[in-house]
Amino acid sequence: MDLLPMGPGMRPDKRLAAPQRPSFAEALRFWFKLGWISFGGTAAHLAIMHDELVEKRRWISNGRFLHALSHCMILPGPEAQQLAIYIGWKLHGKRGGVAAGTLFVLPSMFVLLALSVIYVRFGSLPWIAAVFNGLRPVVIALVIVALQRIARRALRGPVQGAVAVAAFAAMFFFDVSLLVVMLGAVVLGIVLGALRPGLLHHTGEAGAGEDEESYYIHRSSITPEPIPLLKPAAKVAASAFFLWLLPLPFFYLFAGDFHFWRDLTLFFTKTAFVTIGGSYTVIPYVAKVTVTKLHWLTRSQMMDGFALAETTPGPLIIVVAFVGYPGQAHDRKRPGVDYSSRGRRDP
Repeated sequence: MDLLPMGPGMRPDKRLAAPQRPSFAEALRFWFKLGWISFGGTAAHLAIMHDELVEKRRWISNGRFLHALSHCMILPGPEAQQLAIYIGWKLHGKRGGVAAGTLFVLPSMFVLLALSVIYVRFGSLPWIAAVFNGLRPVVIALVIVALQRIARRALRGPVQGAVAVAAFAAMFFFDVSLLVVMLGAVVLGIVLGALRPGLLHHTGEAGAGEDEESYYIHRSSITPEPIPLLKPAAKVAASAFFLWLLPLPFFYLFAGDFHFWRDLTLFFTKTAFVTIGGSYTVIPYVAKVTVTKLHWLTRSQMMDGFALAETTPGPLIIVVAFVGYPGQAHDRKRPGVDYSSRGRRDP
C-alpha cells in the first residue's frame, strides 16, 4: 500500500494511504463470502467484520466501525446485519446497502431452512440428537472467543470495563433484560458526560492513536449521496409496506390455512419492531411466545434451533426460519410427522 507524504516528526512506515473505494463487484464478492463464513452468532459476526473490514481491507476505520455499531445497537433487529447495510451504503450508496444486507442473510436462511426440514422429518433419530448435543459446547466456545476479541478493541478505559462487568452481572445473576441494561448504560453515559466528562473515553479520543485518513470510510469522509429526509423516507416506508403486504393475497388465494400465515406474518412483524437490542433480545421473546403461547415448539426444540442458528452462517435472528417451519408443519399436522410427543410443552 502506498505511503502518504510525511510531515515533521512522522515515521515513514506509520502513515498509510487510504485505499481506493472497492468496486461494486469486489464488495459483492466480500458480502457473499461473509454470508458463508459468519459463524458463531452476533459477537462472532462483529469480530469477523472488524477483522476483515478494519484490520485487513481498511474499508472503515475503527472509530467509525464502533460509532456505527453503537447506533445499530439501539435499533430493532440484528445489529450485525444493520452494520453491514451501513458499511455497504457508505461504500456504494443504496444498492450497496441492499446488497450487503441481503447477502448477509440469504446463505444462512437457505441452510437453516434445509436443516429445519431435516430436523422435523428425522429429528427423533439418535444420530441427529447426538449431532445437536455435540454442537452446543462448540457454540459456547465460539461466542467466548469472539467476545474476547471484540472487547479488546471496543472497551476503552476503566469506566467502560466496569460497565461491561456490571451489565454481565445484571443479566447473568439477576436476569435483568438486555433492554433495561442498555437504557441504564445510556443514562449513566449522559450523567457522566454532564458531571464528570473526564471519566469517559470518547470515540474520537479512542481513534486518535490511529490514522483515520488511512481508511476509506473515516471521520471526515463524505457520504456517497445526500442524507434523505421526509420524502425519501416516506418512499422507503411505502416500498417496505408494499413488500410486506405482497405475499398475503397469494396465501389467501392459494393456501388452505390462511389464518396461520396471517398470524405468522403479524407475529414476526411485531417481533421486528419490539425487540430492541439485537438477536439476544429477539430469541428470548420468540422462544417465550412460540413455546408457551402458540405451542409451535417445545423448549428442547427451541434450544436445538438456537444451536443450529449459532453453528450456521448468518445472524442468530435467522432462527425464525427454524421456528416458522415446524410451526407451519405443526399447524397443518402433516402426515408422516409425529408431533404426539414433540408438539406439547415440556414440563
